[in-house]
Amino acid sequence: MSKIILFFKKYFYFVCLIVISVFIVLYGVSIYKHTQGNVLINEVCSSNVACCMDEYGQYPDWIEVYNPTQDYTDISGFVLNKSTDLNKEKYIVPDGTVLAPGSFFLFDPGFRIGSEGCTVNLLDSENHYIDRVNLPKLKYDTTYSRLTDGSFEWEIKEPTPGYSNNEGRVLDPVIDGEVLASETPGFYDAEFELRLSSSNWGRDIYYTLDGSDPIANGTLYNAPILIRDRTDEKNIYSAIPEVSPYYVDKETELPTFPVDKCTVVKAVAKDRLGRYTDICSYTYFVGFNKRKAYDNMAVVSISVNPDDFFSYEDGIYVLGKYYDDFVQAGEPEDYDPNRKANFSREGRESERPISFEIYDENHMMTLKTEAGVRVKGMGSRWDVQKSFSVIFRPAYGGNYKESFTLQGKDYQLHSLAIDKCGQETGTKMVDTIMNVAMSDTKCVTTDRIPASLFLNGEYWGFYWLTERMDNTFFADKYGVNEDDVIIKNKEDFVSEDEWNEYNFDRESLLDYYAANIITAHCGDWPDNNVRFWKTGTDEGTEFGDGKLRPVIFDMNSRSMEDVDDPIFDTLTESYYPFMKLLSDDESFRVDIVNRINYMCSHEFEQQKILKHIDDIYYIIRDQMVLDKMRYSNLTEKEALDSFNESVEMLRDFYRNRYDYLKVYEDEFLNAQ
Repeated sequence: MSKIILFFKKYFYFVCLIVISVFIVLYGVSIYKHTQGNVLINEVCSSNVACCMDEYGQYPDWIEVYNPTQDYTDISGFVLNKSTDLNKEKYIVPDGTVLAPGSFFLFDPGFRIGSEGCTVNLLDSENHYIDRVNLPKLKYDTTYSRLTDGSFEWEIKEPTPGYSNNEGRVLDPVIDGEVLASETPGFYDAEFELRLSSSNWGRDIYYTLDGSDPIANGTLYNAPILIRDRTDEKNIYSAIPEVSPYYVDKETELPTFPVDKCTVVKAVAKDRLGRYTDICSYTYFVGFNKRKAYDNMAVVSISVNPDDFFSYEDGIYVLGKYYDDFVQAGEPEDYDPNRKANFSREGRESERPISFEIYDENHMMTLKTEAGVRVKGMGSRWDVQKSFSVIFRPAYGGNYKESFTLQGKDYQLHSLAIDKCGQETGTKMVDTIMNVAMSDTKCVTTDRIPASLFLNGEYWGFYWLTERMDNTFFADKYGVNEDDVIIKNKEDFVSEDEWNEYNFDRESLLDYYAANIITAHCGDWPDNNVRFWKTGTDEGTEFGDGKLRPVIFDMNSRSMEDVDDPIFDTLTESYYPFMKLLSDDESFRVDIVNRINYMCSHEFEQQKILKHIDDIYYIIRDQMVLDKMRYSNLTEKEALDSFNESVEMLRDFYRNRYDYLKVYEDEFLNAQ
């Protein structure tokens, strides 16, 4: 007995190793046994930004299973999960789900798989493990896939949702680590030398200074980089005519002078196996603190892979292949409006990754993150200057909501708009005037922050930063359930019955129509640019009562121009709430006139609005001069004269509009 004890003492660890090895082998045999003749996990996407849209227009994480057998296989009751606890984060395959021989099937598991890596399991209806895969960390819109369908070898690949993995291209894994910069991004009075280093020893560094991809176009770093004011360098991105037919057809000139430029340093580190880190981005403005146009002005920097914006096939900022296809088709009226030009595309597939920075009015960085960007607008997409929507997603490496501070106010947003003000290029003031005037009403308005924008280091013009009105915006602003928010544009109303007065918040409608009449809003409105929001249920709160309320947006289609515009006539001829309210609500005609008179003495009181115009004028004047020089190729004096003339016309509107309204109100009241 003592010899046995001595034997176990001497060989204890060896015996334990044998026992554990036998257990692993038996467990592996068990999984292998269940795997043979059954379906397999074939491909997993743990961060789906735009690679695969489901039937509801959503982009969930997804798991593809594959039937390698020659038989139809019923997988009803099978379980997909990513936890050892079967009561957590699991998906049960519905009854009647049968896979044909050699077929693929995509599942939305109903839970976030997690791009940082995890284990995904497939179990049969009796909770026997059929298959499992240990996912590595994945970038968005890539998958962890079997190299070929059903094989034992796994690789990071391009997505092949619902079809053979054999067609997917293998991608190089992104290695850990980063490129460090000796100076923090921001504003500098004088030029300086920048030193780059790798966080991991023994790696080469490649960099670019124009926002382009350092993997494809980088210079090997071997000495400090001189960071200076690059304004005197040749224009690159602002010299591309294909961004608008107005440039292509020479109806508008490209800037003939060098636009203002900052320096965007993009860098990667490369290991000895030829693998790269993620791209690191650093932006430097040299000498801008001495330029009056940027005094007390927020500055935004967008850095994007040039191909994502300007390539013929996929660039979202150019006419591109979609436009050529449209022209070659004879420009038919029934042509898909989202395919008239590359920049016409909408939705997730039109979104591109960017590095995004905001510097506040004191030129201190208030936000640096990775995000997604889309071109924003309708007809304004065809202009030489375009607006943007910026969307924050964890998939890009940031947060679902990003926090920053501008003009003393804290923001936490899922998305924001960078608005160039549509076709209203004269003053770029009208949306801001309307939003300030209506900020204390129940109509939906947004904050607007003036800012200059740089794209890949080149001055892109004067813009307004504003909140983007998605479900998250309404939920945060009005304290309602985000999933309960319903946004309805005019075209979403399918019958006249939906315009019933009881479906709307009456007081907000009175404010909405009175304000639009006062400002002579016409052009796209009221036939277009009509939007309401509500909660789908009565949540028992002031704004969560299920009532439709109007949204104030896009005044730049045409407003605050024609002093004698008879907007009453336009409204009474338009099929939407105003006309129906006049017939259904006996007191609405009198109430709208009373509300107009009230708002002319309060929200739109003449001296109050004129002072606001003057305040905005002095804040944005110098930026508007740069903007007009950039997009109209004017001299500095011509640009200033143009801006002053447009602002004076805006002042004249408010000096004379109210007297005209008093005359026309009587005709409107007597028309009933």
